[in-house]
Amino acid sequence: MRIGLNLLYLLPDVVGGTETYAAGLLQGLAATSDADEFLVFVNRESAAWPLPEAPNIQRVVCPVSAGSQGVRYAYEQGRFVQLLAKHRVDLVHSFGYVAPLRAPCPSVVTIHDLNYRAFGDRMPLARRLALAFFARQSALRASRVLTVSEFSRREILDAYALSPERVVVTHNAPREWNGLPGEGDAKLLAGLAEAGSPYIVAFSSTSPNKNIPRLLEAFARAREQYRLPHRLVLVGRSAAENGAEIPRDPDGAVRFTGYLSDSALHAVLAGAQLLAFPSLYEGFGLPVVEAMTLGVPVVCSDRASLPEVAGDAAVFFDPSSTEEMAHKLALVARDAALRAELIEKGYANAGRFSWQATARRTLQVYREVVAV
Repeated sequence: MRIGLNLLYLLPDVVGGTETYAAGLLQGLAATSDADEFLVFVNRESAAWPLPEAPNIQRVVCPVSAGSQGVRYAYEQGRFVQLLAKHRVDLVHSFGYVAPLRAPCPSVVTIHDLNYRAFGDRMPLARRLALAFFARQSALRASRVLTVSEFSRREILDAYALSPERVVVTHNAPREWNGLPGEGDAKLLAGLAEAGSPYIVAFSSTSPNKNIPRLLEAFARAREQYRLPHRLVLVGRSAAENGAEIPRDPDGAVRFTGYLSDSALHAVLAGAQLLAFPSLYEGFGLPVVEAMTLGVPVVCSDRASLPEVAGDAAVFFDPSSTEEMAHKLALVARDAALRAELIEKGYANAGRFSWQATARRTLQVYREVVAV
């Protein structure tokens, strides 16, 4: 088969988990299929984004920017359709929620979650309406919809009234960590080491579903009520960028790292005593299984996909309760035996997910669709 892979949405180092999905699935496809040809359609920003080095993977750079949603959608529904016909693809798989609605071949689309419905009121109105329209139409017209968890599958079935066989789960998986930290990253890591006390790691974001203000409050409460000596290291945007305030932090126990390279993220995550993951909504929750692969205990929200993904290998809390969150953080931070148990269970749980398995299931879907 000649398969077109639509990555026109991709803004490197910006789109988060969907970039990890694209990189992981491409690596999996390269490792599991040498009989098929993959044409990877990318935008200007992704012209140099690394692809697997394989003879059956070819990049096609399209003259469009992902930075303008409206322009990209217009291109995706017009010129891109012509490009697919020109390259005579047998199937097109769109990785980022939106597919060409009049594709000249069977279409598969990955809808990672319905965050734009659950928290859509926090998005600019025009962006939310456009995404809601095109994602819905893509789901209705695609031969198959792929998604990353059973939780997301249920939401998609309920939202779009699709027949169950049309929505298929192909899980996310932890990334393979490569490379060494750069000079700037090394300074950050040295600073964390010099501070001495253990730290809790979390991921900072402006997205309201990430629940960062409550985590900051819960951490302050844990230090006051339980005399927790830990620091809190948040990977990503600062409190000011998140519209959050750092409560009661006289000794500077809270630190935001800003953007980290994969290699530095690997080191920061691996050095943590535990991962705190307080999200109100996730389609999967990649940091949970990535922490588990590195032997880091997980304390996380009991909402959305997280109980499914974390299995029996995490301590859960109600993410709306800062009191319960603080208690669970202190419980795991102060109990070495519990951490050891979580680490052992975490390795086993993370082993359920691999990009090779996801690629094999994805290829099976491609063959089913083309055979119809």
